[in-house]
Formats: sequence, C-alpha cells, structure tokens
Amino acid sequence: MMRLTPALLLAVSVFATQGHAQPQPIDQQRFASQKQQALLPNGTTLAYYEAGDPKGPALVLLHGFTDNARSWSLTLPYLDARYRIIAVDLRGHGRSSAPECCYALNDMAYDIRLLLDRLGIAKASLVGHSLGSILAQTLAEQYPERVDKVVLVSSTGSTTELSQEGSWLATQIAALKAPIDPDSPFMREWYANPLPVDADFIARERVESAAVPLQVWRGVLHALQVTEFGRDLPKLKAPVLILHGSQDSLFDANAQTALRQALPQARFHAFADAGHNLAWEHPQAAAEQINAFLASTAEETARVSPGATSR
Repeated sequence: MMRLTPALLLAVSVFATQGHAQPQPIDQQRFASQKQQALLPNGTTLAYYEAGDPKGPALVLLHGFTDNARSWSLTLPYLDARYRIIAVDLRGHGRSSAPECCYALNDMAYDIRLLLDRLGIAKASLVGHSLGSILAQTLAEQYPERVDKVVLVSSTGSTTELSQEGSWLATQIAALKAPIDPDSPFMREWYANPLPVDADFIARERVESAAVPLQVWRGVLHALQVTEFGRDLPKLKAPVLILHGSQDSLFDANAQTALRQALPQARFHAFADAGHNLAWEHPQAAAEQINAFLASTAEETARVSPGATSR
C-alpha cells in the first residue's frame, strides 16, 4: 500500500479542490442570517456558522480581532467537507453577545470550551487567525484534552509591540468614537491587504467590524496588553501548523522567528506575497495547507521540516 507523505497529502488536496467539481463560493449576502446561536451556562450567547459533515471530526475556526465568522467564508468552500466545521463569532463580535466587561483570553477560551460541550464535541482541531490564533494557543494550553491539532494563521507569541501604549493600534483605538464609520481612514487601513481581496466581502467585513461595540475594541486590546500568553507555548502538546504571510506588517518575520523557536516541532509555511489576512488573499491555497496538515498522521506531524514558501 502506498504511504501518504505530507507532500502527497497536499497534492491530493490540490487535486480534490481543482477537480471537475469546483466548490461553490458562499453567498456573502445570506451568510450572517445562516448563523446559529447557543446560550452558554455562563450567560454568554455565541453565534456560529456550521458547514461540512455533522458527524465528522470537529474543526473550529476562530477569527481575528473585530472580525467574525465571515472572516472564514472565502476559505470555507475549500476546507475538507468531511469535517464538522464550526466558524465562531467570539464574544463581542458578530452576532454573539457583547457584555460590558470580561474580554480576557481566558474568558474567550472558556466560551469555546462551553460551546464544545453545548454541541456535544469532545475534541476538536482549531484554526485561528490573528487574535483567534492566540485564543487557539490558550485553548490548547488550558484544555489539552479537548484539542486535537492546531493551525496558527498570522500568529505571534507576543503582542507587546503591537498593543503597547503609543503604538499605532492603541492610538487609533483610543481615538475611536461611536458610531464608527466603516469608510473612515482607520477602518480602510485596518482592512487593507497587499493583494486583491473580494470587494463585497471586504465591504461587509468593514461594516460588521464598525458595529463592534467600543468596549470590545478596548477590552480585547487591554487583554492583549496585560496577558503574557506566549510563555507556555513550549508546553503545547498538540501538533501545530504555522501559516504566515511574508508581507504581514502586524506579526512580522521577527515574530515568526520567536514563534518557531517556542514551537520547534511545528510545521511552517509562508506565503511570500501575502499579508496579515493571507486566508483572504489565498483562500484555496491556505485551505490546501490546512487540509493536508489535518490529514497527516501523528508520525508525519511530528517530523520537523525547515518550512516552505509559496507565492
């Protein structure tokens, strides 16, 4: 029997997504209305979008700061449909409830654990982008028995430079006033990308991001400023894949070097021309990397490689 190496797994994934039956794009206009909601025992209501096989292994998608489950809508059609795919609106984002306080990583991680309980999911693989990748780290550290594999997209082991007082982001958030204008210079910069991204998708992302309450913008930023979340990274037991856009101006090459030093067993793949939102710029290629990693065996995921770069 032929042995499926990681390279062959990726080739199979590429063939599957480039075959005769091309995945259909998600209807952006209807996306938000197709979300479901779950009231959790802690009083939080989380919205989520579900796709794939309801009986398959669980794959939970965690979005970035001020995004929502829509953030994954360009990538979703290319992900392995044999998984039960759940794209979550984190607390304070999208259609989830937005309490006045409590936006620490521990709070959001506990929400996800309760959501897994609510949906009858004992164990899941996690794919997190930016803030979602930091949350995925937290979940894997605090609830290792609930996490199978972890994909960190545009991630970091520290947000000190990004979130410290006087940084571009901290200054912009401090100046925000409600209602936030989705077409303001800040919001356009916040959603700028080196490569073209679907215009309708970006416009809806900006509108939904502008609707995120000010206490969420400030509460999450404060959590990132005061939490030393990266120090326990070497203790992560789950296999990890790191995806990075080489043009990422938020979590740059230095951040990736530090992240890889903390996770020496992790796989690494860089997209040479992509920025922070690489899964928006390369939705199919990002999904192919994720699919191949999820399909790999424990022996293959443990094999260290120097990393790869694609365009």
